[in-house]
Amino acid sequence: MKKFIVSRLLGGMGNQMFEYAFARALSLRNGMELYLDACALDPKRHTRFSLGAFNVGAPFVDAERKSLVITPRFEIKRRLYKALKIPYRLSPTHLREKSFAFDPSVLSVENSRYVEGLWQSEKYFSDFADAIRADFAFRDAEKLSRHPLFGEVEKPNSVAVHVRRGDYVSKPKYRRILHICRKRYYEGAIRHVSERVENARFFVASDDPGWVRENFGGKNVVLIEPSGHFEDFYLMSRCRHAVISNSTFSWWSAWLGEAGKPGRITVAPDMWFAPSANIDYSDIIPDRWTKLPTGYGDSAG
Repeated sequence: MKKFIVSRLLGGMGNQMFEYAFARALSLRNGMELYLDACALDPKRHTRFSLGAFNVGAPFVDAERKSLVITPRFEIKRRLYKALKIPYRLSPTHLREKSFAFDPSVLSVENSRYVEGLWQSEKYFSDFADAIRADFAFRDAEKLSRHPLFGEVEKPNSVAVHVRRGDYVSKPKYRRILHICRKRYYEGAIRHVSERVENARFFVASDDPGWVRENFGGKNVVLIEPSGHFEDFYLMSRCRHAVISNSTFSWWSAWLGEAGKPGRITVAPDMWFAPSANIDYSDIIPDRWTKLPTGYGDSAG
């Protein structure tokens, strides 16, 4: 049996894309097959499998193959260790992310591995960027390109803006960990791009369209009316420039949107997590992107 990588998928679409990209590059770099494990995803908790819309060809792992790289009753043991806040590695072949920061020691493996982590840095897969971009091409790109705004976002003055609020605002757990980009951040980002792009036109996608309408207006701002996150993602990725929030969803739309666009401007928040989270996020934003203050500490917006 050929050696293989099994990627445990967790979280929403953006997280799954990072998890896949890490495992895909790991399998290519080390000449191994790739399988996906979606057992931890739960539609009831809004974590359904999201990679099916892309040209991702990796199959789901079967129970027999999975048993070769992870211990029996893995899920029970994992929940127990996690509840007790005990660091765990449940088998010699279990490769678990130790830190949010980039870890070069995991780039090479000699034997089959079950990989678990968020792996949120392009440093894990930049050497296979073309393959990752090909895998993340939409299967229904032709259908998505029939959106009424498609022709507008293809123009050289188009700028995608992603405003993520929703659960960042409503869920106490997320408020403690994830920083909310304030109005001041978006105003600064729009100003930064407008000074460099003639007649810039901003296409805003958001899970809080009411907040966008209340805080932004003008003939150069277009709200992408919510029609589904795949449609929003596709339109954002087609824009010439981008302003992202601290969201893996918008990170990926910006990263995929870089291809074939010389002189592209991508603006990102300088703070990804709240300071109280004590997480090293220094590797998530590529050096070529422009980081601007998020407005942390502002009382409103």
